[in-house]
Amino acid sequence: MTPKRLFEKLEGPFDWNGAISGKLADEAGVYVINAKGWDWKLDYPCGKSDIIYIGESEDIGRRLKEHKFSGQNHGLVGYANRLRLNIYYRRVYHMSDLKKNEADMIIHFENIYGRAPICNGQTPNID
Repeated sequence: MTPKRLFEKLEGPFDWNGAISGKLADEAGVYVINAKGWDWKLDYPCGKSDIIYIGESEDIGRRLKEHKFSGQNHGLVGYANRLRLNIYYRRVYHMSDLKKNEADMIIHFENIYGRAPICNGQTPNID
């Protein structure tokens, strides 16, 4: 299932290796990273998906640059080095809603595929 079919109101896909980081500089929102192409999917407990990460940031462009060059997020850099990746995003206008939007998306993914996306590691704890 494509990110747009799985989550409402996403814009994209945008090539991560394109100018998307610059376009999303200073944009707050949630984003989904998936592998391009129909031939690559990860095995999750309840199905296969090309989604590898769901995140949120007050500056998506800056955060994407951090993902690309840091060793955090459970191997995201390794996937970025081996695969062509797409970015989908949805603006969030109230900063207080960022974490809740991200958590809702991860939980929705977990309900379908049986676990959080591989590079998320776990579901955020939102109280």
